[in-house]
Amino acid sequence: MPQEILSHEAVQDIHRTTVRVLEHVGVEFPSADALSTFREHGIRTDGSRVLLTEEQLFAALDSAPESFKLHARNPDRSITVGADGPVFAPGYGAPFIVDPDGNKVTPTVDDYRRLVKLAHELPNQDVTGHLLVEPADVAAETAHLQMLHAHIIHSDKPFIGSVAGELGARHTMELLDILFDGQLDRPVTLGVISSLTPLRYSPDMIQALMIYAHHGQGLLIANMAMAGTTGPITLAGMLAMQNAELLAGIVLTQLVNPGTPIICGTTSTNIHMRTGALTIGSPELAQVVAAHMQLIRFYGLPTRSGGALTDANYPNVQAGMESMMGLLTAVNAGVDFVLHAGGILSAYLAFSYEKLVLDDEICGRVRRFHEPVQVNEETLAYDVTARVGPGGNFLRERQTVERCRTEFWEPPVTQRLGLDEWVSAGRPDPVQRARERWQTLVADHVDPPLEGTTARQLETFVEGNTA
Repeated sequence: MPQEILSHEAVQDIHRTTVRVLEHVGVEFPSADALSTFREHGIRTDGSRVLLTEEQLFAALDSAPESFKLHARNPDRSITVGADGPVFAPGYGAPFIVDPDGNKVTPTVDDYRRLVKLAHELPNQDVTGHLLVEPADVAAETAHLQMLHAHIIHSDKPFIGSVAGELGARHTMELLDILFDGQLDRPVTLGVISSLTPLRYSPDMIQALMIYAHHGQGLLIANMAMAGTTGPITLAGMLAMQNAELLAGIVLTQLVNPGTPIICGTTSTNIHMRTGALTIGSPELAQVVAAHMQLIRFYGLPTRSGGALTDANYPNVQAGMESMMGLLTAVNAGVDFVLHAGGILSAYLAFSYEKLVLDDEICGRVRRFHEPVQVNEETLAYDVTARVGPGGNFLRERQTVERCRTEFWEPPVTQRLGLDEWVSAGRPDPVQRARERWQTLVADHVDPPLEGTTARQLETFVEGNTA
């Protein structure tokens, strides 16, 4: 049962306020195509503002699926969003990297390729993501092509597409058309559409949204309001405002193409009132995540939040505390898609190879915690208990021997050494062990097979559009 922090009455109150905002304040869509689409469906506009009634809202939401399958080029890697537990994807959008010595490093395309390989190899990253970092050694106008190509050739997991305006969205569709041999009749990627809080969408995001929806590809509609600056300082007020903002974008997807797969999410949080800095490791963010998930379930939509979020600038104790709180909150709240499930530092400003590895271990811990305890005749172990009896020892029992390597979860990085053993081993540090792990995983990585003609067509397309 997902964690619920809002009463039934509170959900209804926030919904009613959301409808008031939609009807009387509206959401801005500065796009002639979007405004025309709204008007064609009888929805009132005032300049660039769209004003929705409750009836129009629910009529549009009725076609949005409660869950959907995201198809990978390797069918064994396909995932279901909204039904099979949380989907984890790594961080998104960091402009810098923090190295193991705590230095701020400008990312390159080579960094990007290494991170894609690492996301492919890590066992708890279900999606390799997109915009893991922003490579600075390629032209910004065409960087999305290099990134998309890296996800396609270095992994056969699902990946997130580009929403760099109309061009990024169209290039994504064209590359996918090559990769899937023209079979884009099912969701094979997601576009992350961020609203421009408060109560607005940018023209670039609107263009990308409409292209993805037209092709029936998944859309992750999300925002990041900051309580006290871009949103009301009260969490309830911010929840109502952002709810109106997000739902208006989702309505547009369904007007463009009913049945377009949707994920609705947020990483809204507070600011530090003394400095104005964004805080993503705060308990208030966890509260917003849990409350937002409850609201979105009210509308019958798949949900998204951030996960291993931290304000720390290095993968230290603070990063561990805040990241565990974020991931555990997301999973406990029933989040379907966890973006930023690994790698993020410094309130989204930096990425860390080592933290991605450590966060992937946290994902594994959280998944293990949420596995149901198996209760059946064998696991109840009455015969074993009766045979051993009072004062006995279970270590040499057949059941123990058969299950000793599979019954308990084992951490891949952190250790369970005794104090003396830890000292004699040179006091191994988790960050150093994480560095060794990612370097080994990347060095041993082998690109999944890709049919030769397809590979050449993809390379020709990328080269032809970056020349």
